[in-house]
Amino acid sequence: MEFTTKKPPIKSNQGRSYKKQLTLHFSLMVVSLAAIFTRALIPVVEGATWGPEEMFKTFLMLLLGALTSVVIEVLYSIKEGTSQDFSEYKRLVDPINTGLLIALLLPTSTPIYVLLLAVFIGVYIGKLVFGGYGYYIFNPALVGVLFANISFKSFITYGNTPLVQLKGVLSGDSLNFNLVDLFIGNYDAIAIGSTSVLILFVLFIYLLITKVIDIRISGVFVGSVLLISLIIGYINFGAGMWSYMIVNVVTGLTMFAAVFLVGESVSSPTSRETKWIYAVIVAVMTMLVRVVGDAFEGVVFAILLGNMLTPFLNRAVTRSNRKTALKTSISLVVVVLLTGAILGFILQGRLIEVFNAALMIGGGF
Repeated sequence: MEFTTKKPPIKSNQGRSYKKQLTLHFSLMVVSLAAIFTRALIPVVEGATWGPEEMFKTFLMLLLGALTSVVIEVLYSIKEGTSQDFSEYKRLVDPINTGLLIALLLPTSTPIYVLLLAVFIGVYIGKLVFGGYGYYIFNPALVGVLFANISFKSFITYGNTPLVQLKGVLSGDSLNFNLVDLFIGNYDAIAIGSTSVLILFVLFIYLLITKVIDIRISGVFVGSVLLISLIIGYINFGAGMWSYMIVNVVTGLTMFAAVFLVGESVSSPTSRETKWIYAVIVAVMTMLVRVVGDAFEGVVFAILLGNMLTPFLNRAVTRSNRKTALKTSISLVVVVLLTGAILGFILQGRLIEVFNAALMIGGGF
């Protein structure tokens, strides 16, 4: 039996790939610095635990995450006899990026040993066993973070984040957020990387201009989350729909995912229509977990599901033209609208009532 192997596109054009990695590297450094200094320069919100200890813990997690990732890859390369690759800094960029991403996706309550295990699982199991950069199926950083959240759930605690507060709104809690605090990051964040959305938005535009991320994925993802949350908010809160939408878009990991995760070039689809479909799937699953799931942030699960479907999407859509693009875009808009309506009525407890009414209008049972 003969096996035919070939380099994936991202390995065939390594010069362009490195430029993208380096740009992403710079952006991750900006977010890391913002995450550290946000806790020192922004006044502490009520109930939050920010202070010098949080600032140091944030710095330590970022440093250890990046360092551990590099050490694992260097040791693996020594075993494979390719350690000479690390003679240049550019070979360190991707390992550092992976380690920083894992640290940024965890809260400061995470024990250091859990972080180290998450980095090992993400780098070794999620990337190296598949052949390294360009060959893996799932985003390695998300593999490590999912492992940490599932295996050490009781050790990773979250504060009273805006998304947590949304869960209590239907129980009678008031929906009252300070927009300035939300935009500058002055709230108890779900993860280190969930910092000032203003910084993330600037990086979002920068990475779109430099073509590191694709608006057909990242833009459609943000737009879908925005529309779904707006519909849910309208059904349940009326005029409060704008607050509900803003909290879902500017807090949690929505913008962080749009900038660094959902459009990750190795594990995301390649054609126009598949990118749209992928982005909508991730957005729908994100909101589904937030609304009806036990967790209050669904980005990690949603993107890994999208990664799982990427090979199927790439095979299913082999030709792109105006007709298929129009059909796909209309279908996806309908899916997003229906998702928002269904989740909205689920939250309101009226899904069955609305479904029966729709059957009667349509001449059903």
